[in-house]
Amino acid sequence: MKHLIYGTGLLCLAVLVIAGTMIVSGQDVRKNELEKALNTAVEQTLEQLKKEGGYQIENQRELIADFHQALLLNISSDSEVKVDILAADHVRGVLDVRVTETYQTVHGKQKQASCRKTVIVEEYVTEKPYHIITFEADGKIYAKYSLSEAGVILEPEPPRKNGHVFLHWIRSDTGEILDTTMTAKKDLTFAAVFQ
Repeated sequence: MKHLIYGTGLLCLAVLVIAGTMIVSGQDVRKNELEKALNTAVEQTLEQLKKEGGYQIENQRELIADFHQALLLNISSDSEVKVDILAADHVRGVLDVRVTETYQTVHGKQKQASCRKTVIVEEYVTEKPYHIITFEADGKIYAKYSLSEAGVILEPEPPRKNGHVFLHWIRSDTGEILDTTMTAKKDLTFAAVFQ
């Protein structure tokens, strides 16, 4: 009798452990499936934008429709899927999506798994050249950095000179004052102007 009660208790404990393990692993499986489906769908959809000679996405609705189709092909579980398109731009190659999956657990409870993915297609036809931007104060190099073609030139911290106030930077070759819109088209040198 003692062994029967002990065996029944162990059996109940084993069933509880197995059920708990199934619930936890079920949640992980759902989350992993959703992440994998979302990643694959977004990448497949934006791959269409990069293909040359393949199907071209003509507008935002086609981009969203292609994403929905790719997502549904990659989800195999029986669940309710809610898709929130946060951003979709076929011209710039941007897709920002949140997917929420609602499903039933073994015990009949409703659970949710949610994922978000943002992808920006970045493609350069040719590599942009770099230019050296040099800043001089009193004939000595004060700061120096490289900047890609057409990058906006950012000025360094103003230099200090005893008894003088820093005014601005000027291009050494033209005398043009550096402003916030000047871009790098070649190697440039700027000189500090003090008052």
